[in-house]
Amino acid sequence: MKNPFDLLEQNSLAFKLTPISYREIFHLVEVPCDIYGNVDGLFKVVIHKRGEVHAAIIKDLISRKIKNIFVLEENRNLLREVQQEHLRSVTRSLSIGDTSEKAKQMANALTLNMGYLYEDPTNDAILSLQVQSAKNFSLFLYNKPQLHEPLYKEFIKQGHHYVLSQPFISTLFFIGVLKQSRLYAEKDIELFFLTSYLKDIGMSAIPVEKFNEEELDEGSKKLLASHPQLSLNILKGRAPLPPNYMKIIENHHIFSTLTNEKTLHDKEDEMIYGFETIMMAVMDTVAAMITPRPFRKPHTLFNALDVVRVLIAEQYPQEFKLIVHYFRNFFKEQ
Repeated sequence: MKNPFDLLEQNSLAFKLTPISYREIFHLVEVPCDIYGNVDGLFKVVIHKRGEVHAAIIKDLISRKIKNIFVLEENRNLLREVQQEHLRSVTRSLSIGDTSEKAKQMANALTLNMGYLYEDPTNDAILSLQVQSAKNFSLFLYNKPQLHEPLYKEFIKQGHHYVLSQPFISTLFFIGVLKQSRLYAEKDIELFFLTSYLKDIGMSAIPVEKFNEEELDEGSKKLLASHPQLSLNILKGRAPLPPNYMKIIENHHIFSTLTNEKTLHDKEDEMIYGFETIMMAVMDTVAAMITPRPFRKPHTLFNALDVVRVLIAEQYPQEFKLIVHYFRNFFKEQ
């Protein structure tokens, strides 16, 4: 017979614990608090406070089928602060040492902080850290296009939720195509990177369960498609983006894959969009189509580019040629 005090303790823990991901501890030297796991139906400490963290320990936990790990709710901020300090450290040392490894760490740390921002989108400190880190990363990536394809492949392996991975993947593509266009100086890139990377922050205002639905009804589609306006509401007066860049955010969803319509915009009068808006919208569409969602399997790059052809080839033929050439080079080994 189980000890009633043990049952009370377990029930108490169930209310006090909050889930975290393995990614939040992977690059830490030691953990700032106890890490719990569900072991044989019971919550137990699997890594003690100040315990070492390395690949072998995480591999052992996963081999024991401890898929989900937790921290006490009161310690959630401790872990967040350590991760944010890690982000600052990687940001400061991006060009030192193995740049490929630094890029991988930066993409992961930036995405984790994006998760914290989605949890608390009105927190100015988190937004400020995200903005400054993204600005530094933008020029690093712009000047090292040879890192883009391997970084993309490694980033996919990290397995972030698609709501958090989509902004980075689409922005990586966007920066790459801007580089190839040879139309922009480095001083322009920071703003375009921030615009692309923050454009989906409106997703934070949408209930989490909507992102995991296997079948989206029309109401859910409209709710998810409303995130550009929600992004504007969240970023207005807080992000260092001029009005014309905010306008790009407002229109970045013109090629939404949440509907079956293949039109530039659901408006009676035809609208003319600038090069940056078209490219950002296309990169967002391609990134969404070639990565999986709970409600569908990933499309092939060929299928994604075929959709892009239908969307813009007639009205924007030169832009379409640039996009095809970019992805042909990006996925040259596939």
